[in-house]
Amino acid sequence: MNRHEPADRPPRGVWGQFWDYLWRKDDEDTPDAGRSAEAAWLPLWQSRMITDELVASGIPAVVTDDFNLNMTMYSREPMARIFVTEDRLVEATAIIEEILGHPPRHRPL
Repeated sequence: MNRHEPADRPPRGVWGQFWDYLWRKDDEDTPDAGRSAEAAWLPLWQSRMITDELVASGIPAVVTDDFNLNMTMYSREPMARIFVTEDRLVEATAIIEEILGHPPRHRPL
């Protein structure tokens, strides 16, 4: 049984599971400790410092470099993304906002 299926419903086929995954019917509002979420998109020089602070606060966080040779209109310097688990996202955002002095940005698609 898939974790997205209620116990009283018979198992769904592959397309039904894909549809449920795509539209996230069952658990769209509940944060899951098994999924990661982007906490911030920052300049590379700030990201290591903030990730260390998150880890020191007990929030598991990872950083990934996010830059290209072609700078975009969104950034003119190398950038990085910080990821945390969904259940700790609110705490991480509060810590990042406290350090930066403004809400963290997220990478536009």
